[in-house]
Amino acid sequence: MIRKNLTYIGFFIFALGIANYSMVADAPKTSTKPSPKTKDAAEAQTIPPINAQLFDEVLGKVRADFVDKVDEDKLLGGALNGMLTALDPHSAYLDPKEYKELQEQTKGEFGGLGIEVTMEDGVVKVVSPIDDTPAFKAGIEAGDLIIMIDKKPVMGLTINQAVDLMRGEPGKKVVLKIKRAHKDPFDVTVTREIIKVQPIKSRVEGNVGYIRISTFGEKTAPMLKDAILDIKKKLGNKLEGFVLDLRNDPGGLLDAAIESADHFLKEGEVVSTRGKDPKNNVSFKAQGEDLAEGYPIVVLINSGSASASEILAGALQDHHRAVVAGTKSFGKGSVQLIIPMVNGGAIKLTVARYYTPSGRSIQATGIEPDIIVEQVANLEKIKEDERIREADFIGALKNEHTPPKPNPEAEEPKDLETEVIDPVTGKKKEEVKDYQLLRAIDIVRAMYLAQKNPSK
Repeated sequence: MIRKNLTYIGFFIFALGIANYSMVADAPKTSTKPSPKTKDAAEAQTIPPINAQLFDEVLGKVRADFVDKVDEDKLLGGALNGMLTALDPHSAYLDPKEYKELQEQTKGEFGGLGIEVTMEDGVVKVVSPIDDTPAFKAGIEAGDLIIMIDKKPVMGLTINQAVDLMRGEPGKKVVLKIKRAHKDPFDVTVTREIIKVQPIKSRVEGNVGYIRISTFGEKTAPMLKDAILDIKKKLGNKLEGFVLDLRNDPGGLLDAAIESADHFLKEGEVVSTRGKDPKNNVSFKAQGEDLAEGYPIVVLINSGSASASEILAGALQDHHRAVVAGTKSFGKGSVQLIIPMVNGGAIKLTVARYYTPSGRSIQATGIEPDIIVEQVANLEKIKEDERIREADFIGALKNEHTPPKPNPEAEEPKDLETEVIDPVTGKKKEEVKDYQLLRAIDIVRAMYLAQKNPSK
């Protein structure tokens, strides 16, 4: 199957100044031939047309009686965006400037603070900070609420208006008032920069290769391949396995997720999409090779892992190619199509749900890890259930199937150890910086030993 770069599965979110959408192929061409009378077409004919007269009447009243002079382009953009955002949290209208910024961002460089955000109940919510950006360094966390921007309240603003307040010249500062769970509101000053997204980071942890994927863009899959090969070269026959870190990865290009899965799967389905229009019912098959050569893989996820990262985690989990550890993922299981418009803008429209190879829809439910590993700071568990997920959004698509009952053990994870050993140094750690990663390395090593010494 020829893959086309035409779908996006990330959020309707902004990296504080730049919309985090994805580049898409040309808009579908309109056919002049009569379409066959399918059941859907027949049903569509019974739907009453949009009341254009009412729209014109309202527009006329606004033009005539609004207290200030009306910006026609702004009015039309607001009307289009209102119509699309009424559908679900991820459909939206992009004006020409936003669409251009979208295209720039998917290439890996853009301006802003480096936060993935969305809006819910009138406030800006942080999905996740992007690694090594000003927001990340300033300590912004997933789940934070931004309630004021430079002393201006966010309540009552649209997502576009809030983002405009956070935009600005690189080098200039912006003050965000943050509300974090169980804490009083506090100010964080962040300096705007040109953000260069580095989607892949890798290093060696003892005899285990660590690979971090922070976003899925055009460069992700090629850089992932280079990282795998580089780790194999460095460790040689000492290699015990890999940790693939997808925590706080908000997603991105569908193609990038599929191509990344190709580096670990030789065959089989990676993901399928199903929508109302049959042309959106597609199954994507693995077309690559297992560059990890069968070595154990642990995939780390948390509540900030969404869309493309959930596709990759779900594919490796369903094919039993990796053990998924961490906490339940965000649960964004829908696909958006970016359709360019004649004015240079575009619409982002939810056209399908996606399904893991076993047929699971994770929409509003998320990926359940095989092994629950809560994050801890100074050996105190961080409560993941206080973070927002897809199911918390107003208007979020429902899961078509009744999700299975949670595993009781997953609901009540066992008490964490009070004494933690660093798997690399073998020494006790009084303060754990990344407990989930330490546990993931332990799991990789245990899997490696089990493969090396199978029971007879």
